[in-house]
Amino acid sequence: MTEKKKTISDNSLVKQAYIASGIALLSLGAGTAVNSNNVKADTTETTQNNNTNTNNQTASNTQVTNNNSVTAASTQNSNSAVNTTKSTTQNTNNTSQSNTLVIQSNNTSNTDYSYSGEIKHDVSSNSQAAATNATNVQGATNTNENISYNTNLTNAPASVNNFVNQVGSAAVKVANEYGVYASVMMAQAGLESAWGQSSLSRNAHNLFGVKYRGTGNYVVMPTLEYYGGAYHTVNARFQKYDSYYDSLVGYAQLIKSNFYLSTKANSSTYQQAANNLRNGKWGSYATDPGYANKLINLINSYGFYKFDYNQNAAQEKYINGHWYLYKNNQKQTGLQHLSTGNKVVYYNSQGQMVYGQQNINGHWYYFDDVTGAMQKGMKHIANQKKNVYYDSQGRMQYGEQNINGQWYLFDNVTGAMKYGWQKLAKGNRTVFYDNNGKMVHGQYNIKGSWYYFDDVDGHQLVSQFKWIPNQNKTVYYNDQGKMLYGTHLINGKVYYFDKVTGAMRANTFYYNDETKGIQYYNSKGQLTFGQAHIGDSWYLFDKNNGNMKTGFQNIKDQNKTVYYNSRGQMLYGQQRINNKWYLFDSVTGAVKYGFQNIKDQNKTVYYNDNGQMLYGLQKINGHNYYFDTTTGAMKTGWLYVPNTKKLYYFNHNGQAVTGTQTIANKQYQFDIAGRLINKAGQYSLDGNWYLLDKGSSVLTGWQYIKDQNKTVYYDPTTGIMKHGQAYIDGHWYLFDSVTGAMKTGWQYIKDQNKTVYYNSRGQMLYGTQLIDGKRYYFDKYNGSLK
Repeated sequence: MTEKKKTISDNSLVKQAYIASGIALLSLGAGTAVNSNNVKADTTETTQNNNTNTNNQTASNTQVTNNNSVTAASTQNSNSAVNTTKSTTQNTNNTSQSNTLVIQSNNTSNTDYSYSGEIKHDVSSNSQAAATNATNVQGATNTNENISYNTNLTNAPASVNNFVNQVGSAAVKVANEYGVYASVMMAQAGLESAWGQSSLSRNAHNLFGVKYRGTGNYVVMPTLEYYGGAYHTVNARFQKYDSYYDSLVGYAQLIKSNFYLSTKANSSTYQQAANNLRNGKWGSYATDPGYANKLINLINSYGFYKFDYNQNAAQEKYINGHWYLYKNNQKQTGLQHLSTGNKVVYYNSQGQMVYGQQNINGHWYYFDDVTGAMQKGMKHIANQKKNVYYDSQGRMQYGEQNINGQWYLFDNVTGAMKYGWQKLAKGNRTVFYDNNGKMVHGQYNIKGSWYYFDDVDGHQLVSQFKWIPNQNKTVYYNDQGKMLYGTHLINGKVYYFDKVTGAMRANTFYYNDETKGIQYYNSKGQLTFGQAHIGDSWYLFDKNNGNMKTGFQNIKDQNKTVYYNSRGQMLYGQQRINNKWYLFDSVTGAVKYGFQNIKDQNKTVYYNDNGQMLYGLQKINGHNYYFDTTTGAMKTGWLYVPNTKKLYYFNHNGQAVTGTQTIANKQYQFDIAGRLINKAGQYSLDGNWYLLDKGSSVLTGWQYIKDQNKTVYYDPTTGIMKHGQAYIDGHWYLFDSVTGAMKTGWQYIKDQNKTVYYNSRGQMLYGTQLIDGKRYYFDKYNGSLK
């Protein structure tokens, strides 16, 4: 066996010297590293094997972990590994209460104990919280009693009294909770911390020299350790606590788990408890053979035993592999609340603590397999492959249950949590529970399909439209509750739902690849057929596939033909379509036919049977009419028709007259087609001069009037003689304003204030010209003399 380390507590002179210098002192208190294998015991790595049931889903998700084959950090007896795994653990609270304890312990063969475990206590520095956070269960007996004690210690110096005033209250509460002797705890705390004056206790609230456990905060301080036949100063990391209370809890947990013979349950007096400190699970608490006597002397000298009078009268005892609870020397049975570990347990008719599932008075309960603590909340029963729920009284629940605002369903017989699709008699509704057993509300994807479950009672929506506000869309769930995509016929109406999001199309034009046309879905999402007024326009959609119509369309039931442009909108008024003019009714959009007066253009036009505007000479209802070749306006009066090269006279109705007609007090003869019959020569009609040949045909273009010795020009389109300036075949000419005779030579254009020159052919000249032996320059654009 290797040489054991000695601590500074073995040498009072050295100890006093280190107190004076402010160096952290270590005696063999909780957490002192006495490990001959490794000086730096605080760096020992612990391994978590999770030998307990990690599926134990209590409300605080408590787990008990250790690195030994048994629950080494929480057992009460080192004799039987098999028994201690399940039935000898009393200190770990695995219930749904708020105190959570996880202990990790090192596996060492040394007889002296080296503590580098982890203690987590969620009440932190609030010492009152730990004493008051236990929740009583109906029918459970509470073993707590009021705590009071006298701090007037016998023969105690001021330093001791000050120390007691600081930690005394917390020590009584911790001792009461964990079933240890407050007197022994106080004596050890005072001895290890020099009555709270050591640097470690003052700076880190560490009363027992506990080494750093790998979690939380720590401080680095020098300490003396004895090995190899001499004392050595080493720097070590020590646990830093938030309060003295937390340090006391760590100590009590250590005593409970590894020096359980020093608990009140196994020691009838504080003297016995102090002496049992040498009988820990892995050896003695301290190597100093007089350590127990030092503690007993302090307790007797300062009256620390008075702290023990205020602890619970009830005592837990471990006898032949079973835990019992005694009160007034009587075994207790039934549900009992233990302040130690802050838990509710159950003792059977023989007074033995029970574990696992238990049926009590017709109700199923579950008591932790290790600590015996009654379970509350969710619990996984591994051997039955089910999750169940225990209420605040620890009773297994059945049917629908609302837990923390969430609905769950538990089998009415086995209590097993239900999952997936379920039919509930209440409300005759189909609901769905997710993988955590929670009832689903709102949108939810199940095996690739989207469903919707009512936001209040969770019932599945079927054959129903649903508006999803946060996604700004309306969707539809079919008779199986699945969200639809694409085109669907619902209640005789066609709808379209986006192929990705399922959003219903509404108030939308949409090109359908399958029908190869544009369709429209109205405000209700329904595909539109026939005529529809959308916005400010009328549209027409195919009665079979809903494709939007364009172009000319005949509306049979309204006996009209209308026109829809490329955007599908009905047109009104005059419209030019494929280079043809049409007129559509300003109200109904119907195509107009026949004579129509266009008021804003002050003209009368004619639309044929196809609705197209006519031009030129047209025979309508047995009469000849003439319509302007550009504007379509109906003509009246004398008119030359180029196609026939004849003159006509159209009366006020636009009809060509025939036979003998008196016009402006002169008689004229017209054939049956309305053509003027007259002898050759010049004629002035309505102030315009025309030239007829022997066949009464109108002569146009350049003409020489021999008897008047003049050259004139008759417009080929109108047949009328030109006067003034005229642009003919790329040249400017000037014709006499009265006779129409073509001008030549020098001319003054009064209205343009310019002098120009027309050559012998009557054409205006430009640029430099030699005239009568002189050079002149005429503007190259307007011909004016420069």
